[in-house]
Amino acid sequence: MPSKPNDDKKLQEEAPRKKPIMLIIAFFLCFVFSVATSSGVTYFLLQPSQKDPQVTEEITKQSALLSNVEQSLSQQDAKIKAIEEQTDVLKLYLRHSSATALKNILVDQERNIQAYLKVMKSAMGDLAALSPRTTDWNDEYQYQLDLALKGSIEREDLLKLLKTGEPNEKSQ
Repeated sequence: MPSKPNDDKKLQEEAPRKKPIMLIIAFFLCFVFSVATSSGVTYFLLQPSQKDPQVTEEITKQSALLSNVEQSLSQQDAKIKAIEEQTDVLKLYLRHSSATALKNILVDQERNIQAYLKVMKSAMGDLAALSPRTTDWNDEYQYQLDLALKGSIEREDLLKLLKTGEPNEKSQ
């Protein structure tokens, strides 16, 4: 009978060995089932839909429109770059053109006329102060000088507007 305790020990050792093997098999089967389920769901979700040909047709139309828009934008960018290059050349040409030089000469001439009219007006005022009974004469010519000065300032404004597109700052 002494062998019985050894048999009990063997039985106790064999029983725990079977439990971990069964547990490992159960975890393995659970893992395989989980992977199979997720793979199946993924396959069905990513499978191309044959029920909606309108959706694929609409996507194709939209992608064609998008490519047309992209092509149009690239063409417009090329045109804008060409126009900017031409603008720089035209600005340089305008800066060095004889028309601009002529406008500058005319603006300077109007300024000289205004300076002359101011000196003339001052001189006539001094002359009227020296001579008795010349106030009527002085008032008449001062009025005419004022009109001439005003006309010269208006011409200068128009020339500056023609030259730069901006009105004269003095007259405002």
